[in-house]
Formats: sequence, structure tokens, C-alpha cells
Amino acid sequence: MKKEEGKERLLSISTLILFGTFLLIGIVFYVSLSIVKSGQDIGVTNGAVALSPGSENFKFGLEETIFALVFGLFITGFLLWIKSAIKKNAYLGTTIGIIGSIMIGYAFYLKYKGSYSTGFMVVTSLVILVYIGMNFFRYRKED
Repeated sequence: MKKEEGKERLLSISTLILFGTFLLIGIVFYVSLSIVKSGQDIGVTNGAVALSPGSENFKFGLEETIFALVFGLFITGFLLWIKSAIKKNAYLGTTIGIIGSIMIGYAFYLKYKGSYSTGFMVVTSLVILVYIGMNFFRYRKED
């Protein structure tokens, strides 16, 4: 049986690497967040994480593991959707991807504030922008 051209498998190696990257980012963020004291006793100016009000005594557990898993699935799904949009119209897909990334970053900022969590947001944003840019330059020529 021949493989049809233009059809890609949903669970390709690149998709699994993308999911693994975001899962790792989520787990490392929550593990390191559980190591750092909550923002109750420390100020935001020293690079520590200040949690939103009512989020004291943070510990890494099942809830954070599930959230990291969902984060990885959500961002990977979002990027696969953006990739399919970029295949059809490179400029529109790239614009939607950048605007969606900004919205996701802002939602993260509402929950976690501080230079420590901003570093994780920058790493995630860089991975997203590299992926979007890579697909833009790949499929831009086909428009």
C-alpha cells in the first residue's frame, strides 16, 4: 500500500518531540516552583515567583503533573492546528499563531508573576515562535 503524498501522520516523530518538549517545560516549571518559596514571604524584585493571592503553600503533586500533561497536549494541539492553517495560507496562519501565543502568554502571566516565571514563559514563547517561523518559511513558497 502506498502512502499518499501530502498526508502526514498525527503521531509523527516531530509531533512527539514537540509534545515531549512542552511536557518537559511544564514539569520543570512546576518542580522548580515547588522548590521556590511561595510569594508570601519574599518580594517579586529578587527573582522569585509571586503567586496570585490565595495560592500559598504550593507543592508539586498530582494536580501539577496533570496540568503539565494538559499544557503539553494543549500547546502541541494548538501548534498542529497552526501548522495546518499555515499550509493553507502562510500569512494568516502565522498571524493567528502569533496572536494566539500572546494570548496564552498573557493568561499565564495572570496566574504567575515574577522574573522566574517570566523566564519559563520566554522559553515556551521561543519554542512556539521557532516552530511557527519554521513552518512559515517552509510553506510560504507554496502560496
